[in-house]
Amino acid sequence: MGAFKVISFLVFVMVASLATGASASSAGNRRLLEDDDINTALDDAKEGFTSFIDSFWGGSCSSQEQCVDYIATCASNGECRPSWWVWMIMVFIVLSLLASCICCICCGICSCIIDCCCCCFR
Repeated sequence: MGAFKVISFLVFVMVASLATGASASSAGNRRLLEDDDINTALDDAKEGFTSFIDSFWGGSCSSQEQCVDYIATCASNGECRPSWWVWMIMVFIVLSLLASCICCICCGICSCIIDCCCCCFR
């Protein structure tokens, strides 16, 4: 049993030394983000986002291809505008939220009325 413990200890030491050596040798190749890299990445993301928004709402266009496919159209005044079905989906979402709120209020009032009426009949 003692030989097994010694061998397992030696194997553990060898694996640990290899792992330490591998991580130490790769430390010189790592490069932390510099401020310029972060600023360029943020500027690129901002430009891409505003470009998408412009091609969906308010960006200038002369043909349908300059607006986002399927969800925006080039209006007669030369601006990209959302399609009619995008508006319909937005109205449906708003009406669903409104109906949910009304149902919650009505269910709360109804359950309160039922509780009051049931107490009187007991």
